Amino acid sequence: MLTCEVSLFPLETLESDQIVNQSIAALKQTGVKHEVGNMSTYLYSEEADDIWKGIKAIYNEAQKGGTEFSMVINLSNNT
Repeated sequence: MLTCEVSLFPLETLESDQIVNQSIAALKQTGVKHEVGNMSTYLYSEEADDIWKGIKAIYNEAQKGGTEFSMVINLSNNT
């Protein structure tokens, strides 16, 4: 089982909540198993491609926000 913790931090914008919420909505559309926490979102899968698909969805949606952002990603192959 792979687990991944992703934190998204939009920079220099008043729209950070909107960007984060839209990115989580994009993740939900992928079907990747996940849990949303206060500071991070946790992704779970047996397949690495699923994790990458989830990270890519978050990244692509955040990029549409038109501002710089930082993503902190912790990936583990052990639960």
